[in-house]
Amino acid sequence: MSLSRRNVVKGMAAAGAAAALARGRAAQAIAAPAAPPQPKDWTGHNRNLGRYYRAPGAPAFAPHPRYLGELRGTWLAIGRQYGERAADLIRLVYEGWYRELLPIQGSPAVMAEYLRHQNAYYEMLVPEALDLMHGIAEGAESELKASAFANELTHFDKILMINSYFGLQGRPPRGATAELAPLEESTHCCSGAVMLGAATADGQAIHCSSEDQHFFPQEYLVSFIASPSDRRAHRYTITDSAGEIGSEHAMNDRGVVVSGYAGGGLNILGPTLAQPFSGYRRPGLDWQVGDFFGAAFAASAAEAVELLTVGRPDYRKKSGMQIVVGKCTRGANWVVSDRTHAFVVESIPADQHGRPRYAVRQPGDLGEEKAAFVASCNNVEAHDSFDDQNRRDPHHPMSQHGDATSHPQYAGLNVSGTRFWTFTWLIRNHFGKITPEMVEQWRRTHFFYDAAGTRHDTVEVDGKRVSPALAPGSGTLCRHTTSAPGADNFKGINIYVSLSLPDRLECRRTKGRPCEWEGPWDRLQLATP
Repeated sequence: MSLSRRNVVKGMAAAGAAAALARGRAAQAIAAPAAPPQPKDWTGHNRNLGRYYRAPGAPAFAPHPRYLGELRGTWLAIGRQYGERAADLIRLVYEGWYRELLPIQGSPAVMAEYLRHQNAYYEMLVPEALDLMHGIAEGAESELKASAFANELTHFDKILMINSYFGLQGRPPRGATAELAPLEESTHCCSGAVMLGAATADGQAIHCSSEDQHFFPQEYLVSFIASPSDRRAHRYTITDSAGEIGSEHAMNDRGVVVSGYAGGGLNILGPTLAQPFSGYRRPGLDWQVGDFFGAAFAASAAEAVELLTVGRPDYRKKSGMQIVVGKCTRGANWVVSDRTHAFVVESIPADQHGRPRYAVRQPGDLGEEKAAFVASCNNVEAHDSFDDQNRRDPHHPMSQHGDATSHPQYAGLNVSGTRFWTFTWLIRNHFGKITPEMVEQWRRTHFFYDAAGTRHDTVEVDGKRVSPALAPGSGTLCRHTTSAPGADNFKGINIYVSLSLPDRLECRRTKGRPCEWEGPWDRLQLATP
């Protein structure tokens, strides 16, 4: 790493750090042309996009992600092109997240301290991610200077904050006594599945996933293709909330697809003041940076799993750690696939004893037909795990940290479990006949299947029958946020839904909830030009 960045790491909270960084790296950056027009085949639209919640005074959401084109060069150069072409949107995302996170963290100094430890972890695990974020900060400098919160964090910290927002939703440690974190019902219900050749009509794999959170500020989206000059890297495409480097779903030119989700949250040790932010607040790999890590550097699904679970040899040497600490406030799940293989990586930053763990689940482990598909939501289902020394532990199943039946709400399932079994039964019921268009229709549905395969089109709440899409504690593949059962408040949940076809190197996406999308999904082709 360059001397200038090491100096920044030592004093991230200093107001002059961003300027010093820009001076030290200006020669490496290349001028970025204006963003190209959006692809001509982006002809669909979301009929309710104008009703989606925005903070007072915030600009309207564009009908499609802002297409940034193909970004080329070093990681710093790619980041600078990104920042220049999306600077105004990056400022909006930063300000939206800052307003939301400040009451949780208490002060910008507490936030900066958390980011300092995250930065040090990424220096060991994936320093390329930091180069990319430094470039984004440089490219978006003019807008970040004009922010309502311009001086609270350095420009680099602003970008790292955007890429750490989920971890920053966890409260800071209060004392030195370790306690289990309380179970919290959450509306974060990302969900996805991979169907391999035996399950599909044409014998080609399908990988579908969704980012399910809240519209503001995350619906300020950008989409791009990155073509890095780094010889270890691959050409890839991602759609992000502006300023993110990985977001929820990414695909590269080797057909490797990585999607990320919040993971297990049960029997997780809370943070303490010892060993900086021990427990779930310890430094680790955030789910969206993990998507970047796998898609940018893996030539196969198996390689991506290795990166996400044990990292590179130099990471293990520098850190002294034997595994990667995966985190998303609590746990993080990654679904990884290529043309012929699929895996689910389930990880937590701290079990009941404070040890990080991971597990790897494969098609067939839960009885999936012909070992030809996997589904994953925010539940963890593996029957074993690996401890912090990378030793397999059959006596510590990952499922104890929040499987589909933990704290059930409806039909013996929790909010994640209803989505998990809906995907499972839809795949089983259409096995061998599944098409991409069929999966697109599944993502529009407002019912759920229970573990026995019974379909539920309504659930009872306070003596009334309502759609599961608008019922607290229920999850559907197209779920809506509600302030009262049966009432849509248009604050979430599908920010976008992605469907990748690795054999075709094609990625399709909606903007917002699929049930409100009309016309063909936006498409990007990743075939080498």
